[in-house]
Amino acid sequence: MELTIVHTADLHSRLDAERAEALKFLREKVGALLLDSGDAVAAGNIYVRPTEPVLERMNSAGYHAMAVGNREYFFRRSGMLRKTRAADFTVLCANLVHVGGDMGHILPWTTLETTAGTIGLFGLAPTMIRPGSFWEHFSDMRFIDWREAAEEACEALRDEVDWLIALSHRGLDDDLALAAEHPELDIVLGGHSHASGDHLVGPRPTLVSHAGHHARTAALIRAERGQAGGNRFNSQVMEMA
Repeated sequence: MELTIVHTADLHSRLDAERAEALKFLREKVGALLLDSGDAVAAGNIYVRPTEPVLERMNSAGYHAMAVGNREYFFRRSGMLRKTRAADFTVLCANLVHVGGDMGHILPWTTLETTAGTIGLFGLAPTMIRPGSFWEHFSDMRFIDWREAAEEACEALRDEVDWLIALSHRGLDDDLALAAEHPELDIVLGGHSHASGDHLVGPRPTLVSHAGHHARTAALIRAERGQAGGNRFNSQVMEMA
């Protein structure tokens, strides 16, 4: 069983039409899932732009899912949904909840049916407002502990999927901790650190991959499941410029 992924992160609205077309070509050529680990849009943490053209370019490339990064975050649910409403693909964040119980089109996790089997995906965002802090009074959403959110997502998905993947915008240190604490994870696709490169965690192992930033690079990952249940990976970071 082999799974192929093209991974990006921290695009910061710098994915132009030419690079989007290149990602589409690569996705179609190798039959890959196209996934992003957040901070795709141009808006900062505390404002909303009328439009986010990068999401249209991601639509044209054929993205399947992305995580919420700090740029996709806004302290009011309505603004956050407006930031991401142009996405034709799934937007994921498991560690943020609305006080009314409805996060609209932003989901904690999802599953995708592929030729490589059923893929389980969940998203983790950076904690923008600390639980219990004064600033919570201005927000209609609440961050929950990311470790608790990951535990809930893994428990909900692990028996239902062939591959379990986290899309994280928490940075490399948290990504390595996540992989160590949840050996049932196959892959952690990370962002926020603006790093590039791979780490193998645990005996199975779990791949922690960071794909660079500003649409300069993307990671091409091929994962293979061995007969004994272990994982083998072939991963490379490719120049997009």
